[in-house]
Amino acid sequence: MKKKIPEIVVATILSGPAGQQKFAGVFAYLGAVHRWNLHVLRTQDEIVAFFADTAALSSIDGVIYSGYYDKATFKTLAALKCPVVVMEYDDKSLASRKSNLMVLRNDADKIAKSAVQAFAGLGRYKSFAFVGTRDGHEWSERREAAFRREVKAAGFGEIAAYSTPGASAHRDRPLLAKFLKSLDYPAAILAANDVRATEVIAAANSAGISVPGKVSVLGIDNDPYVCDSVSPGISSVEPDFHEEGRMAASLLDKMLRSRTPKSPQRLFFDVKRVVLRESTPHLPPSENIVTRAKEFIARHATEGISPADVAAHLGISRTLLDLRFRETQKTTVGRLITDTKLAEVERRLKQTSLSIGSIQDMCGFSNANALKNLFKSRYGVSMRAYRAQVRKPRS
Repeated sequence: MKKKIPEIVVATILSGPAGQQKFAGVFAYLGAVHRWNLHVLRTQDEIVAFFADTAALSSIDGVIYSGYYDKATFKTLAALKCPVVVMEYDDKSLASRKSNLMVLRNDADKIAKSAVQAFAGLGRYKSFAFVGTRDGHEWSERREAAFRREVKAAGFGEIAAYSTPGASAHRDRPLLAKFLKSLDYPAAILAANDVRATEVIAAANSAGISVPGKVSVLGIDNDPYVCDSVSPGISSVEPDFHEEGRMAASLLDKMLRSRTPKSPQRLFFDVKRVVLRESTPHLPPSENIVTRAKEFIARHATEGISPADVAAHLGISRTLLDLRFRETQKTTVGRLITDTKLAEVERRLKQTSLSIGSIQDMCGFSNANALKNLFKSRYGVSMRAYRAQVRKPRS
């Protein structure tokens, strides 16, 4: 008898990059094997309408939910008999489910830690502050509490916190401007999300407070449609939404395959990176420096370049280049240049009939004995013996 293919609903808002990345994560888990029949709900209107349709729900075998919070929809999710994975929201109504429920949330502690580390690397601040949402969301409160802990653990003291639950944007702006004026400058501000960060910048502009001169602003989510739509552009902590989607699909798959119901779990996903833009003082991120250095080395290693040449190309000091490599790599700049040159020597020994002397010159080695010693140390044999081995006819 042919096994039934599960009917799975994936409800995620695809108008923004977070939803798009989550959706991509689901497909990254599924790969090329189509083991599910997917019903994709792309807008909140579609989502609400679908979960209000009792007939449509009767044939569903599993749900991945990442829509906005809607009270009626969450009551439906709580009552479903099939396995359910919910992202971001952990509504009280879900407590009634005794099995086959997984709730995935971003890790407020890791977001806060990433923010504090970013601020610490950007300069010295006299004060730290958190600006919560105007709607008083629970997730905003979690982020504030985590930021408070991380700032204190880093030895920076207490934070100032601002929130006006239920306030309109018109009423909020002058109050927020007054709060910003009360801070000791330079101040480091973490906003509850990118949208709130735009409101912080608008309030600062209205009060004549320079960004990032007096206040540095960091958002959360790294939504480019938001972060790049204001001036200055917003630096932001980016949760790993792709991994969240992949985890959601993996968890649902395990519940579908299990012969016994799984107990409900609350799990957290990690932070991907911090993206720096103009709302914080400019300091080239380690990842960006190292990536550009590797690209330059890959193109020019055989031309006899040195670590100083790499630093000059990037427009930074040799000290900063070495620091960034120590922070993120298991090798040094000089070693990477040498490794790249040796790899090219190996390739030419395998694929060409050029003399060893010619290969030495073409790969940027000025000292023949140094190359001989390096190659034998790395590959265990001389260059001549290596070429004979890789070209030996197979019997």
